[in-house]
Amino acid sequence: MKSTLFILTIFIIVLTGCRHKSATTAQKEPVNTLDKLDGSTEAIEDSVKKANALALQAQFSRTVIPKAQTHPVDQHHLIDAADDPAIWYNELNPDESRVLGTDKKAGLALYNLEGKLIEFLAAGRVNNVDLRYNFPLNDRKIAVVAASERNENAIVLFKVNADSLRYIHTQPTLLDTNIIDDAYGCCMYYSRKREAYYTFVGGKNGNVQQWKLVSEKNTISLQNVRTISLNSQCEGMVADDESGTLFIAEEGNAIWKLSAEEDAGNEMTKLADSDSLNQNIAFDIEGLDIYYAGNGKGYLIASVQGNFSYAVFEKEGNNNYLGNFIIQSSINIDGAEETDGLAVSNIALGHNFPNGILVVQDGFNEENGLPKAQNFKFIDWKDVSTAYSPNLLVNPDYLWYQ
Repeated sequence: MKSTLFILTIFIIVLTGCRHKSATTAQKEPVNTLDKLDGSTEAIEDSVKKANALALQAQFSRTVIPKAQTHPVDQHHLIDAADDPAIWYNELNPDESRVLGTDKKAGLALYNLEGKLIEFLAAGRVNNVDLRYNFPLNDRKIAVVAASERNENAIVLFKVNADSLRYIHTQPTLLDTNIIDDAYGCCMYYSRKREAYYTFVGGKNGNVQQWKLVSEKNTISLQNVRTISLNSQCEGMVADDESGTLFIAEEGNAIWKLSAEEDAGNEMTKLADSDSLNQNIAFDIEGLDIYYAGNGKGYLIASVQGNFSYAVFEKEGNNNYLGNFIIQSSINIDGAEETDGLAVSNIALGHNFPNGILVVQDGFNEENGLPKAQNFKFIDWKDVSTAYSPNLLVNPDYLWYQ
């Protein structure tokens, strides 16, 4: 009887230990999931690398805090899903302007300026997104949205208003996999010289194609007009409609600029202080966008993943480097780290953002110290401006588009 009781006691101890181990493992799963982010090669999987990036981030003295944030991209919980935003200005009602945000596992979201989800369109693995205004279509003018879609290796087009996102093509424009191996980066351009609209799309192999938008009754088609080749992976890109310049971020190298015109050559110039010679550039260089300040002036903003910061260059002239800033936590909203895409607008967006807005993807979203699905953070441009001395320009009344 005693030996039976002893064996039973040992069995209970072992069983209790196994249950305790399972519970401990379950408690640690969210942390491991966040570190791995579904195995994405775009995320920092090594906690040591993350710690190093945070240590480098702590060296920057220019700081801003978010004013609002979107609901998490929660269709896929803690995986690497949120990627790139774009900002739609509602000229008739600036308070009802919108932010578009890609979920690169499922589609495209439309948010209001408080971060509330207005609509989600299941449009596939939409990676990067951009838009332009006043595209002529069937005797109307619309805001047209272009995005890269990775399921079909294609460009997809939408029209946007305050309440909805809708397709504006008969079918996606498929890309030649021998040229664009994985539809990745995307931006739009309006040529004042030609009065024509374009979208640029880049692949992970370093190639970028330029496509012209052509109005066809109630739909839009695309015509390939140019191919640009860089040496390695590119994602972030932005076109300056004022100067006709295209900026491309080669992730592990530098930011390049060249003409955005379809008949221009492909000779490009590296931005000074955008490579490893600048100690504040810690690769990868990801999102790019332009703040327009009027009179040809403004700023090129770049997200720097290796130190969780944002680099600012003048958009004009020799693109002088002005320094980096970081986004830290407010009382209610955490900061932003390892940002992929970003978007900025100088235009006054009602009472929420009367000085313009900066929107960034947050690669390590948290709430009360606990990991949450990724989202997008909204920052008042005035806060970015005053983080610098002298202050960066603020011009919320300047409409840069045609």
